[in-house]
Amino acid sequence: MKTTYDEIVKQPCDKLAQIMQDMTYCYNETVAPKKHDKKLLTKQLEEVVADSVAVNMVNAYYKTLAEFNKGNREGSYLLCCALN
Repeated sequence: MKTTYDEIVKQPCDKLAQIMQDMTYCYNETVAPKKHDKKLLTKQLEEVVADSVAVNMVNAYYKTLAEFNKGNREGSYLLCCALN
């Protein structure tokens, strides 16, 4: 049995961006411009992965600093090791 997804992924980038805009609008009439989705869809995979890795690294540093701020000795030890 075919699903909507099966049909959507076969579409060219421009048409897919339009479909995504339409689907987003169906959710509480939220407007997301087609050019935004098209920009994300045409982004190189390496860029997407790099962005994700950067966000995860920042998150890890933030959690470590938050533990350090709480006075957690283990967290401060990890921070010292990471900086060296």
